[in-house]
Amino acid sequence: MILQLFITGISMGMVYALMAMGLILIVKAVNVMNFAHGQIFMVGGYLGYFFSNQLGMNSLVSFILTILALMVFGVIYMFTVYWPLRNASWPVTVTISTLGASIALTEAVRLIWGPFALKVAPIVDGSLPLFGSKLQYQYVFLIVVGVVCIVFVYNLFEKFRVGRVMSAATQDSYAAELMGIPIVLTVTATYMISLALSGIGGWLSAPLFLVSQTLGNFALKAFAGIVVGGFGSVKGAVIGSIMIGLIEAYSIIITTTYRDAIVFLVLILVLLFRPQGIYGEEIEEKA
Repeated sequence: MILQLFITGISMGMVYALMAMGLILIVKAVNVMNFAHGQIFMVGGYLGYFFSNQLGMNSLVSFILTILALMVFGVIYMFTVYWPLRNASWPVTVTISTLGASIALTEAVRLIWGPFALKVAPIVDGSLPLFGSKLQYQYVFLIVVGVVCIVFVYNLFEKFRVGRVMSAATQDSYAAELMGIPIVLTVTATYMISLALSGIGGWLSAPLFLVSQTLGNFALKAFAGIVVGGFGSVKGAVIGSIMIGLIEAYSIIITTTYRDAIVFLVLILVLLFRPQGIYGEEIEEKA
């Protein structure tokens, strides 16, 4: 049971980490919290249902099309929700815009797929008996894909020139413009990557949960992971999210009814005793 809970916790932590990374990338790029991020996660789940169940595509094609669809939507989202309002005199205008987007996305999927929860077929069937527990391949697959995505994003921003250019542009947009770096392209690319990461999390989670409008609530756990790991740190967001997943999994040993309460109790304790988080760094105001 302990091993099974560990695998479950790590897999859910990976889901939260994918969302948390996307949130942090947007915050570091434009200094705005995207409150529609949970709904992007939800859309990823619905796209998994659409491609796999309704169109009958195999998992690989469904995965690729989901990523492409969300990257295209990332461009649309950036130019409708953020870009026209970026210079608004009221600082929270863009934040309110993301709240409106979250409501619009929720109602859009309700209109397209209806109000009832939908079941998605497992991506990987079967389980492996291990130390008296059953290790479901679905959870292992989720962990592997999550690790691959995390490693890819890390290498993109740390090893490749395009990622370093994007990072430089987010740190000092004025200097980047003077150097000829097109800010609109770097911000657009950030939104594309961010929304794709969250959507991948939704696609991976779809077979584990019924796909419904409530999937957007997963963003609360991702936000908790960001706070625990340290706001502004991608590494902290990943580690904090995995910790949240493990705490959530092992909390059922104590209670199944109040496991969400235990997660947010941990969040409150972190805010009280280490508000900067594990790898916290100050988010400077953008130029």
